[in-house]
Amino acid sequence: MASELSGLLRTVRLNAGCSQLELALRLDVSQRHVNFIERDRARPSRALLLAWLREMGGGTSLANAALLNAGYAPLRPSPRLPASPTRCDEVALRTIALHYPNPGHVFNADWHIVQANPAGRWLCDVVMPGVWAGERLDMLAALADPRGWLSCARSPKRIAAALLGQLRAEQWVRPGLRPRVDALEAVLVARYGCLVPPAQRDAMATSFDVTLDTRLGALSFCAVQTVCGLPHDASGARLRAELWYPTDMRTASLMRQQAERADQTA
Repeated sequence: MASELSGLLRTVRLNAGCSQLELALRLDVSQRHVNFIERDRARPSRALLLAWLREMGGGTSLANAALLNAGYAPLRPSPRLPASPTRCDEVALRTIALHYPNPGHVFNADWHIVQANPAGRWLCDVVMPGVWAGERLDMLAALADPRGWLSCARSPKRIAAALLGQLRAEQWVRPGLRPRVDALEAVLVARYGCLVPPAQRDAMATSFDVTLDTRLGALSFCAVQTVCGLPHDASGARLRAELWYPTDMRTASLMRQQAERADQTA
């Protein structure tokens, strides 16, 4: 089985539509050396790693993932998840409050929801009643659960493939995710068959469109994940806000009505 490093480098090359020969010419190395690196038979130097990712359009996060997996120092510090929220994490928490009456939640690098605004919790209860029972929600478990939100999503196979592609990209930076992602993939493949991310979707994309068929009718959203902070400071250890934006008037109106009812009964 390929290592995280060889898998990352091969995936980045394939996503760029570049052959081994073309990459070898651009890096001024032999195609045999490129092939050996992708097959875990050779270890690239730090300079070659950075050149590889630069030629293939990889950003800082991918560069650091590759460097750490190869045993090299990252381009910038890679802090661990802090015990208490940083100022940027506090901004993420405040963002979902300001996003109300639309759904929003905050999750950590291990894909556990740590906080949701009232609309986010209400939507979860509508689309997957009984799944979120405690203070936190394991998002990967919710994807795998047959009662989870994929059960009422239109085109669930497309969404599952897109999210799985993102999770595979994230595990390069956070290898501890891999066993959980492997387990999730096994469940989703058993349910939907072979999952191939849409050709036009970037594995680094952090937004998706979804329509949910619920007891209240169809609800349509665009879900966008955001990390607060300057781009070069963004860390995979930070909390992320996922904001759900209604994409039709009916969904927007229903969210406003739900918020008004909640305010009246509060």
